[in-house]
Amino acid sequence: MPVSRFEITSKVLLENGKEYGDIGTYDHLQGTAYFEVDPLSESNERIVDIQLAPRNAVGKVEFSADFVLLTPSDPDKGNGTMFLDVVNRGNKTVLYGFNSANRPTDPTSPIESGNGFLMREGYTVMFCGWQADVPDIPGLIGLSVPEASVDGEHLSGRVMNQYQANVATSVFPLADRYHLKNPAADETELEAELMVQDQPNGIPELIERDKWALVRVEDSEIEPDVSHVHLQGGFELGRIYKLVYTAKGSRIVGLGFAAVRDICSFMKFASDEEGNPLSGYLDHAISYGVSQTGRFLRQYIYTGMNVDESARQSMDGIIAHVGGGMRGEFNLRFGQPSKDVCYIIPELFPFTDTEQKDMVTGKQGGLLDRMTGQGKVPKIMFTNSSAEYWRGD
Repeated sequence: MPVSRFEITSKVLLENGKEYGDIGTYDHLQGTAYFEVDPLSESNERIVDIQLAPRNAVGKVEFSADFVLLTPSDPDKGNGTMFLDVVNRGNKTVLYGFNSANRPTDPTSPIESGNGFLMREGYTVMFCGWQADVPDIPGLIGLSVPEASVDGEHLSGRVMNQYQANVATSVFPLADRYHLKNPAADETELEAELMVQDQPNGIPELIERDKWALVRVEDSEIEPDVSHVHLQGGFELGRIYKLVYTAKGSRIVGLGFAAVRDICSFMKFASDEEGNPLSGYLDHAISYGVSQTGRFLRQYIYTGMNVDESARQSMDGIIAHVGGGMRGEFNLRFGQPSKDVCYIIPELFPFTDTEQKDMVTGKQGGLLDRMTGQGKVPKIMFTNSSAEYWRGD
């Protein structure tokens, strides 16, 4: 079983023992799931750089994920289905999406069940980390993965970050938003470029190399280093800046696919002896992702990751909400899963579930090609709004 250990560090009653109709109270568990996956398994062969991951004594690749589990205190009253929230940048989404709960601004806020819909229906709700660059901030649900290496050496490669200042600043981290940084290989790199433009598809203007520097920021002091970019005079509000540089150290971000796949299989199939607290009580798993994680699930589908190492279907249903026709940097060397810049990586063919032909490149294919070939296609719902439709996402 790829989940080698399911460590529960806390167990309390949800919302101080609130009862949800005939289902009664819910338990609120949290902890860490530890994984060991076989890099030689056919089910993992499409995870980018898994062959470059360090292996343990039995040849497996190890990683771990935070989890939060909400389940009926009396498991006999559950409906036998687990609802997996593919957390958005470490934040829980399913309860405000399905239960009309308030959307918290503080990730450490107590969980609110809203109108209690999922609980009254008896669902078990799982929140599991999948994003390897989520920072270690209390309340965020992240994933810890190894870096790829060759002969013990870190990988180096070109990375692009985009910045747009809403408030006055002269520094940005070498990361997307607040996520873990991709440090530069050399703070003095002459080939690194910082560009600025006014429109997404505008012509970029190159900023002279002596006007900006790679630095670090500590106690408001700026020193030469490899974690931030500093621009003399500051970044102009609203303008679009792009930094292209050589990064050193590449997390194997595609292990996020294995995390969500294997946590579903573990909860459905693992025994009590293997550490499954709900052994024998769950028959189905449904996943839900919104926006960023809707795109993640579209990539998960296209990559054909829903068959586990024992050739079993992991997720029985997938709901990809407002993902548009996009995917993202979810299985890429130096990938930054948070990125949502529409005109860079996320817009990748194919865009539809069934086969289509790209009239520009001549390519043919559909998101379901691999799942269809495996003979294991879950029930899938793609839901979008007018924003995704008219904007062409």
